[in-house]
Amino acid sequence: ACAVCGRPALHVCPTCAPRLVPCVERVSTRPAVVAAGRYDGAWSAVVPAWKERRHAGLLPWLSVALASAVLEVVGDELAGGPLLLVPVPTSRRNRRRRGVDHMDVLARSTTAVLRRCGVAGEVVPLVRLARQTRDQADLGAQEREANVRGAFVARRTARRGTLVVVDDVTTTGATVRAVLHALAAAGHVPSGAAAVAWRP
Repeated sequence: ACAVCGRPALHVCPTCAPRLVPCVERVSTRPAVVAAGRYDGAWSAVVPAWKERRHAGLLPWLSVALASAVLEVVGDELAGGPLLLVPVPTSRRNRRRRGVDHMDVLARSTTAVLRRCGVAGEVVPLVRLARQTRDQADLGAQEREANVRGAFVARRTARRGTLVVVDDVTTTGATVRAVLHALAAAGHVPSGAAAVAWRP
């Protein structure tokens, strides 16, 4: 069935497919956070279908969207070295529940899309959770900010390149800001963050 409308289809039907064409939007400028679409309509159906219901055939759609957002973040900066995608860490609780680190899977699929477009890149999991956080879904903006403040730590590395944090959905931006802060504290200079979808 189509993941958006439920009609018979392989992953996404021809009627719903145009609703998943990336429409890149800059969510914030400081830090630079870019999303490939709004988390409503089609994207609000496709992201959870892939992430929570294991609709693996949707991964290429999400990867193309995230690649579009990543390229918007970096602009002309790629002259400074390879593109390094830093996935937002998945909690141990969610890895156990889903049986996979979904952001690692999405980041690796996105680098494959970028390589096919002639952009060299790789996934570098530089950030980890320093403590368990609550699920952000039912939290307000201030609660989200407090929930992830100081929750991430980054390791130093000799690798040099253009760092971009990647996530599936951003709402208030609290998580990506916390990850960007952890990277900066470890001496990195990330270009910003990219997400598949933005929930205003």
